[in-house]
Formats: sequence, C-alpha cells, structure tokens
Amino acid sequence: MSNRVNNSSAVFGIILIVLGGLFLLDNYGIMDFTIPNFVFKWQSLLMIIGALLVISSRNRSAGIVLLVIGFLGYLPQFWPILLILLGLFVILKQNHRTKKYINHFENLNNTSENSEDYINDIAIFGGGKKIIQSSNFKGGKITAIFGGSEIDLYDSTLAEGVNYLDIAAIFGGTTLYIPKDWKVEIDLIPIFGGFSDSRRKDPNAVPNTTKKLIIKGLVLFGGGEIKD
Repeated sequence: MSNRVNNSSAVFGIILIVLGGLFLLDNYGIMDFTIPNFVFKWQSLLMIIGALLVISSRNRSAGIVLLVIGFLGYLPQFWPILLILLGLFVILKQNHRTKKYINHFENLNNTSENSEDYINDIAIFGGGKKIIQSSNFKGGKITAIFGGSEIDLYDSTLAEGVNYLDIAAIFGGTTLYIPKDWKVEIDLIPIFGGFSDSRRKDPNAVPNTTKKLIIKGLVLFGGGEIKD
C-alpha cells in the first residue's frame, strides 16, 4: 500500500530530474534539447497532468477528467461532447448512489466491511458538504475540479494503523473537519497551490501513535485546509 501511494511523488520527482538533466546538457552544448511549443498549451498541460494522475495515483477520476478536457480542447468543434460526458457522469453517479442504498438495506445482516469507513467524494464544477460518521474510518478519495467540498469527520473515529486519503484538487479545493486528537500527516504535491492544517493545538492532548491519517495527492491551482 505504501509503495503505491508514494508513486505519485516518485514519478513527479523523476520527471523533474530528467528535465533538469536534459536542460543542463543543452546549456553545455553536449546535446540539443528543446521543448516543442505545443507542450506549453493549456490543453497539453492538462493532458500531461491527467496522464500522471492516471498512472501514478490511486485517485484516477481527476486524471481521466483532465485528459478528456485537454483532448477536447484540441478539437473545439467537439466541445459539446464534454457536456454529454458530464451529463452521463451525473446520471451514472446518481444510479450508483441508488444501487448503493438499495444494497445497504438488502444487506443489513452482512458482516462484510462497512462502506461508510471509506469516502469517495467528487466535486466537478460544483460542490457540497458531506458528514461522515464512521467508527472505523480508513480514508478514501476526494476529487475537486473547478469546484469544492466540505468533509466533516468530527463524529468519526480513525481506524487502527496507517490510513490514506488521496486528494486531487485542481482549480478547486476541499476543507476537512478533523478532531484535534487525530494524527495527520500531509504529503501532497502542491503546484501553485497549498494545503494546511489549521486545527487549534491542545498542549495537553496526547496523540494516539497507533492511528495515523496520511493525506496524499496533488493540489494544482487549488488548495485545501484541515479545521476542527
């Protein structure tokens, strides 16, 4: 698990090292290296970031959205396809929620793992607030693209061990409400954005070292904050 969630940072670091080495060789005349102009277009940048998210992140929804937007940007005559895809996304998401609630009531006596222990929140061109009440919260995924979300975890209890919350905030953001006694580690990649822990510290509080929430992912032209 830890190797998989570290892939995003590793891939991003390798790309920077390779680019730096190529530019250095070009500066010393050892080899000729230039980046094509089309790479700096917004469509290409979105597709590059989307590909990185799909390849290296557990949160692939944001990467797929960026790939589609970037691709359609090169084909302006097909921009209505984006509206169609968004409409299908809304319908499928609603159907998924309906099936989820039906399955929940049909399987009240099922002893399998509770889905409320994980979160999978997507906010695209919009947002909202979600309250999570879990006695064994284990993390999940949050995606905010041109939108935002508020996730209230104050009435939840963190599960034992290391738990991961993967966040993709692209031209958007998310606010997390987390109890003071949770041990939280922020390990996001911020690009023209940021993510901060603004919880008021209690000097008398003794953190539980057997439970930890690690927040991974990417913040691009966006941000986020942890509050209590």
